[in-house]
Amino acid sequence: MLKFHPKLREIQTQRSKINDLLREFFKKQGFLEVQTPSLVRCAGQEPYLTPMMVDFRDEKNKKYRGFLITSPEYSLKKLLSAGFDKIFELARVFRSNESLGGTHNPEFTMLEWYRANSDYRKIMEDTENLVFFLNKKINHSKYLNYQGRKIDLALPWPRLRLKEAFLKYAGIDLEKKWRDCSLNSWNTNFYSVFLNEIEPNFPKDRPIIIYDYPLPQASLAKRKSKNSFYAERFEVYIDGLELANAFSELTDPKEQRSRLVQEQILRKKMGKDAIPLDEDFIYALKSGILPSGGIALGMERLQMLLLNIKDINNLLPFPAHDLYL
Repeated sequence: MLKFHPKLREIQTQRSKINDLLREFFKKQGFLEVQTPSLVRCAGQEPYLTPMMVDFRDEKNKKYRGFLITSPEYSLKKLLSAGFDKIFELARVFRSNESLGGTHNPEFTMLEWYRANSDYRKIMEDTENLVFFLNKKINHSKYLNYQGRKIDLALPWPRLRLKEAFLKYAGIDLEKKWRDCSLNSWNTNFYSVFLNEIEPNFPKDRPIIIYDYPLPQASLAKRKSKNSFYAERFEVYIDGLELANAFSELTDPKEQRSRLVQEQILRKKMGKDAIPLDEDFIYALKSGILPSGGIALGMERLQMLLLNIKDINNLLPFPAHDLYL
């Protein structure tokens, strides 16, 4: 019961302080905080995510179907196309088929921010500066002390190309190994090696930025060059925990449609629910969008790191684990 949780109030007070500091960080740089819908008609197409479907009726009893968002990304990019150049949102997002505990909860908070006239390298700098700033304010140190480990947050953080990580830790040349695979078998093989042979080797005493992902793992990211096998995507890991996922944004509407259709086909092969393409998103790209960088960062995971909490069930006042189990 809530009343018997001795540190509950302290934890929630600290979480609120982190959010206040986060807003201070962005507003000092001229970012505008925005709010976008949690309920949308067209969810994202990511094959390995499962959006929550919602049926509802209007006052005339007409039935509608929508989805709770897995990310506010499409809506935020629509705002970019409308001329908003620096925006951020603390959005409530929802994902089915998630664990109840550890680092997962089916409802959580996603911090996303986008910069026009920018790319993924500027977003890298934003990310390391933000985490360093928050830790300095919360823990008064350049070190993050998490579960008995001392993690040096000094800037800049180490960076490693994904191709180099596969060669270094698994002895695999990404381009040669799976270039001729189907998209489904590519993804299966890629994630099996990445999760079992690559991730466990990430440093525990420093954050690391893994960047330049193959196109099959970067459907919303800008290709590095016209014929490149790689896209401008990066992920951030601290103590082996995936914290954030970011891109130089794909702004070509024709290529974006093609990639989303490929994901639709893969979803069907995997037996997942069909999700219609968000034509408003494609239209926004057609109407024009400046070169941009953007990122999605899991706020609960960041709060767990800053507050030295191992299990999300001990961070949230109402975790799904306690509500449903």
